[in-house]
Amino acid sequence: MCHYRHRAHGDPFILVGLQDITAHVDFTELAEAAYAAGMKVAGYTTQAAFLLALGITGFMNEVDDELARLEWAQQIKKLTMPHEMGELFKVLALTRNFDESLQGFALRDLRHRL
Repeated sequence: MCHYRHRAHGDPFILVGLQDITAHVDFTELAEAAYAAGMKVAGYTTQAAFLLALGITGFMNEVDDELARLEWAQQIKKLTMPHEMGELFKVLALTRNFDESLQGFALRDLRHRL
């Protein structure tokens, strides 16, 4: 599904670089296919939990300009707030022969929902 200026359409080859392109993913099916291929689900969570666990808010501390810091804050809010992109978008990590925990999934583990 493609979106440009609040209009949806299905052609990803027009307005290249200007439009948003998204897909609906069945993460349960993806996890099952990965398991069948010898992989394991190392993490599954929301975009907000993933970004916050990786320390996205720390970037604001590196910005000296107050206006730039406010702009960063607005962008971080868009990526993490539940009514924006934070809960709608998900992150899935698949591994093979890797048993260490991944920092991005430390705040919220949703593997039980798959």
